[in-house]
Amino acid sequence: MTDRKRYQNTSCSAVMGTLTNAQKAQKALAAAAIPSSVTKSEPASSRRGCVWSVNFSCNQSENVRSVLASAGINVRSWSMDNDIF
Repeated sequence: MTDRKRYQNTSCSAVMGTLTNAQKAQKALAAAAIPSSVTKSEPASSRRGCVWSVNFSCNQSENVRSVLASAGINVRSWSMDNDIF
């Protein structure tokens, strides 16, 4: 169980490679009743092209990882308030 106060008002993101994957992830999360949004992220200097992310509340991190893994959706990286983990 996560510490709810620790992640209160904290936003996490699952960074995807394409808009299509981000939309698939959002649809899978919606089916699991996890609120999320899709945003376009600024690409790192080493990456080319667009980078999309799915944003969600950090207290749902474990659930999001489980749902996306079950749906077979690959995530490039995970971030919490601009920190990559």
